[in-house]
Amino acid sequence: MKKLVLLVSTVAALTAGAVAAQADETNPAIVHRQAIYKIVSGHMQSLKAGLLLKGPVDNLAWNAEGIVDAFKHMGAAYPEGSDKGETKAKANIWTEQAKFQEAGKKAFGAAVTLAEATKAGDQAKSVDAFKALGGACKACHEDFRKD
Repeated sequence: MKKLVLLVSTVAALTAGAVAAQADETNPAIVHRQAIYKIVSGHMQSLKAGLLLKGPVDNLAWNAEGIVDAFKHMGAAYPEGSDKGETKAKANIWTEQAKFQEAGKKAFGAAVTLAEATKAGDQAKSVDAFKALGGACKACHEDFRKD
């Protein structure tokens, strides 16, 4: 019984700490876009494992489509006022909207190309498309993301 109480107390303490750490950000737009980027990152890692590391990933098309689907939600992820809070977004996102939107379109286009290549099962085109998407993401990060 003492072990059970200790276990429950430990889990409760760890959970409370995790919730407190996640609750630091209260701007819903920031929370929304960070969640989208985490989704994209997870799919990119799976694609890396399958395409570049030749891992046994049999769901490349699903991962590529996941990125496309996630990017579809980015259009409204940077509303006015969402520069306030814990964000890695640079201020020029809101002052250089046309340039930012163009970078987003390039990344979205690269994600669509990757999805098409993985659906077709073309390994070489999939690798090239994956690298192109990585380049589009990197270019946007360099211009619009704080380190």
